[in-house]
Amino acid sequence: MLKQPLIWFIKAWRAVISPAYGDVCKFHPTCSAYGLRAVETHGALRGSWLTGRRLVRCHPWSAGGVDYVPGTPEADAWAHENSNEHGAHQPQTY
Repeated sequence: MLKQPLIWFIKAWRAVISPAYGDVCKFHPTCSAYGLRAVETHGALRGSWLTGRRLVRCHPWSAGGVDYVPGTPEADAWAHENSNEHGAHQPQTY
């Protein structure tokens, strides 16, 4: 019931407000793209929760970086591509 109005709001935000700020987002995808994907994928309640968590992490002291919506193919692919980087623990087989 709330999913479609949230999607319309985020799309309007992306069309009207986001261009006024320019390319300032520290994260990939941008917070508005993340919010749209989160609501489309997880629905109004969980999508809003995930978006709110993301917005709280977006502050001047944040390092930013790549942050895909959990439970999406792009998040799974990113995790798979980067699972062996940075010394990730691999279970040993005996």
